[in-house]
Amino acid sequence: MSTPEGRLRALIFDFDGTLAELNIDFAAMRQTVEALARDRGFAGPWPAAGYLLEQVAEVSARLGNGYGRQALELIEAVELEAAARGRLFAFTRPLLVQAQQAGLAVAIISRNCGPAIRRVFPDIERHCGVFAPREAVPRVKPDPGHPLTALAALGVGPEAAVLIGDHPVDIQTARAAGCRAVGVASGRVDRAGLLAAGADLALNDAANLLEALASRGWLGSRLAFSDQIEPPKQPGRG
Repeated sequence: MSTPEGRLRALIFDFDGTLAELNIDFAAMRQTVEALARDRGFAGPWPAAGYLLEQVAEVSARLGNGYGRQALELIEAVELEAAARGRLFAFTRPLLVQAQQAGLAVAIISRNCGPAIRRVFPDIERHCGVFAPREAVPRVKPDPGHPLTALAALGVGPEAAVLIGDHPVDIQTARAAGCRAVGVASGRVDRAGLLAAGADLALNDAANLLEALASRGWLGSRLAFSDQIEPPKQPGRG
């Protein structure tokens, strides 16, 4: 799909690794839900396709017996524990305020659960027009319905939106939805990896996002940007 051009009207942000430190132990999360499946009698190979939520759904379809609900409860427990240790990047609130002052609609979407995100960012709804965590949509990214649902609520078409995220799944989602894609290397994937995934632009982090978008001619007018936004401390890798 070719990259849409023209002035942007909306920014869609991923959360973990983009606006906040990424400290979820996904390997431990998978081990926990797989152990539950084995205890319930699942003997086949663990699904290789998709990400953990999709793998749990596939195993749940075979096991039934409430496995899917219990697995999601375990996943949420890991997310909440990580959120208790999490924090927003220093630039996050100023960036979101600047974006809205510039007349841009803002959405925040995530595969994470709402309670965990609100633990890190309790005033999140004051900083965006739409907040769509996992439980707010029928299917999460990389399904394009996730950002498209957010955009419909904002009243903006995908051709006038950019999705900003720290992982190739965000780039894949943007492409599938017909949005522009900006990668930020503040998670666990470097700029080269994000560009290889198809990002239109890859930044070290989102601190200077608006300036970068303006330099591409995507904001369409001169805007006043603060030079006081502080880049994030790098989260631990692993």
